[in-house]
Amino acid sequence: MAPRLQAAPKVHPRIYPAGRAVVLHGVAAPELAGRRFAIEGRRVQAVRFGRLTLVIAFVSQNDYTGDELERRRSDPAWLRTEARIHERAVQRASLQAAMVPARLLTIFTHPAALEETAREFYARMCRSLTRLGGKQEFVLHAFAGPHAPPGSEAYLLRVTARVARSTRNEAPKAKDEVARALQEIWRSCGALATAVRRIEGAPGRGLLGSLALLVPDSEAESLRMLVSKASIEAAPHGVTYYLEGPRAPFSFV
Repeated sequence: MAPRLQAAPKVHPRIYPAGRAVVLHGVAAPELAGRRFAIEGRRVQAVRFGRLTLVIAFVSQNDYTGDELERRRSDPAWLRTEARIHERAVQRASLQAAMVPARLLTIFTHPAALEETAREFYARMCRSLTRLGGKQEFVLHAFAGPHAPPGSEAYLLRVTARVARSTRNEAPKAKDEVARALQEIWRSCGALATAVRRIEGAPGRGLLGSLALLVPDSEAESLRMLVSKASIEAAPHGVTYYLEGPRAPFSFV
């Protein structure tokens, strides 16, 4: 018999705003319910759903559904703005409760459609919150020679959109001492993580490779110290490491 936590909840009828679509920013633990905050003018709220909380925002149906939404998806400036708002909404909520981000632009034409989907996938949402709660996402970047530091583009577009679904964490190819150093730090960081994903196709002068790491809260400081020590040892070889994070587990949803 399925655990009680995963049984689809009975939700009392709600009064929804007319003519509004809804953006799902993520699913959180129940203690977040009732919180409200604004991100760049977008009002985000946390709505109780059984033993979960849905982090949502109401948006215009005219602008966020149908052909208009598809047209906007091809607008880089608009997409960057949406990615930034989504990231900030998730990070803000995750400061107060365990949080599983939704994928960028998870939009429902009406809030009732969101509730229907949430009922259907309630058990999966509960499992995801259990699996990802209490963990943080870090990204390790390795560069050789002259380079620009990572971070000029929205994280969701720069990292999460390029994450490989493979669980392999092979070190980037390099020569001699650099290759051995990369293999060692890839292995050591991977040992602290519960899941690892390679980031593929990320452009950048001097970039050797990037690795997304899902790290328990208890191992976050160990990861920082490990990368700090490795950075000192790698400097004479012209190699630079950057550890980006912590963030919500965007790349592991």
